[in-house]
Amino acid sequence: MQKLAIEYLLKTKDRFPDKIAIVDGKQSITFFELWRKSLALAYWITTEFQITNQPISVNLKKSIDAIIALLAIQLTGNIYVPLDIDTPDKRKEKILKTLGSNWVLEHKAGEFTLAGKKFSFTRDNDDPETKNSVLEKLSGRKSGDPLYIIFTSGTTGTPKGVTISNASAIDYIDWAAKTYNVSEKEIIGNQAPLFFDNSVLDLYLTFSQGCTLHLLSKDILRFPAGFGNYASSNKINFIFFVPSLLSNFVALKTFKDYDLTCLKKVLFAGEAMPLNTLKAIRKELPDALLSNLYGPTEITVDAIYWIFGETMNDLEHVPLGIPCDNHQIIFLDEIEKIVTCDNEIAEICVAGPGVALGYWNDEKTTQQVFIPEPGKQNRTIYKTGDLGYRSSKDGLIYMTGRKDHQFKHLGYRIEPGEVENAINQLEGIQRSCVIYDSRKKWIQAFYTVDGNESPPAFPNLLADLLPKHMIPHSFRQLEKFPMTSNGKINRNAIASI
Repeated sequence: MQKLAIEYLLKTKDRFPDKIAIVDGKQSITFFELWRKSLALAYWITTEFQITNQPISVNLKKSIDAIIALLAIQLTGNIYVPLDIDTPDKRKEKILKTLGSNWVLEHKAGEFTLAGKKFSFTRDNDDPETKNSVLEKLSGRKSGDPLYIIFTSGTTGTPKGVTISNASAIDYIDWAAKTYNVSEKEIIGNQAPLFFDNSVLDLYLTFSQGCTLHLLSKDILRFPAGFGNYASSNKINFIFFVPSLLSNFVALKTFKDYDLTCLKKVLFAGEAMPLNTLKAIRKELPDALLSNLYGPTEITVDAIYWIFGETMNDLEHVPLGIPCDNHQIIFLDEIEKIVTCDNEIAEICVAGPGVALGYWNDEKTTQQVFIPEPGKQNRTIYKTGDLGYRSSKDGLIYMTGRKDHQFKHLGYRIEPGEVENAINQLEGIQRSCVIYDSRKKWIQAFYTVDGNESPPAFPNLLADLLPKHMIPHSFRQLEKFPMTSNGKINRNAIASI
């Protein structure tokens, strides 16, 4: 029985050694070469540094080299942590501090670097001793050991490191391969960056089934012509999208102007899918499999899904769907009592093998949202903070909003607290509050200043503190904030200003 995610590649490189595994711009690599280079890099890390079960951050842009790094780290018996190469240094420093690890793997001018040492591929890397040494050490790893850590936004301004086990990833990938009938014939277009958990599906379906994976660059995804031409010319037939990007392509008539009938399986997750966008895609791709998926990073990508039929005329809302195999959805009320009645809105909670191990080095926050299931103290459930219900009309699960103020923008989950924390660091700012307009997809920042201070140049200053997708679109100065009776900022009142 498979216990480690890396075993997917171990088997597939024997089945399809000469098949193209990854395409990165004009470069490509076969499954055997991907294995050979990952093994060589792993051997170097093992012999040079002799570390095990430690987080090793990968500070590379989405590329073949980044994929090799992720695989090599697994082979060393360590945990990979994909970073956003464009995120501000101060945020990276917070991530490394949370990890308690300064191991950062990078790649420049044809060489990997780690802790000041350099590695490049040579024929000497093919020594048989390499394989035996690495695999012998790997044999001690267990299925419950961490596979990767992905960082999400944190309410206190400190990012949270969601820790996912090998077993969780394997359960998810095996479910997806079966549910979507994935085989070696799939040509996958990877839209998500590696530090976004949607990429886990693309990567491990490729490794497990022998698919060919195209790493779509920002330039390809930025314009309709870029995506339209690339997808059609490379016959991309499987893609996992963020709904906002799909909505943009629909609005810009990408599906009308380019022949995208090659897209046979279109999945989407990360935020709510607009019903009109869904109907428009069905009209343009009448024969394609269209599937909505739902799940926070904390439950290994997805825990609920739905595959839509040929017609959508009867849909009034886009459902989340039904639980993935081996998972259960539990609804809890405000006092954490299980809600069993249909149509009653409550917090969506998830139980099953996909539930994360918790937040790395943050036991306090872990205990707040990873709790024993009421009545079953031997099983942990994850409280998503999302509100929803199970409909008596069709038995499907629907989402209605957020329990707290967290929001999703461009597929990224964002805590207003982290944005506010950055704004509050700027000179002259007294206090701030961030509100999200989901209809306009617009991040709004409200703030007060000390005395007669003039407002700072927010976008320029925040670029050093926050990723681009977290910087508010508008900034409005208030004389004072409206307050609730218990002395907190009245967010509802601000939203109506």
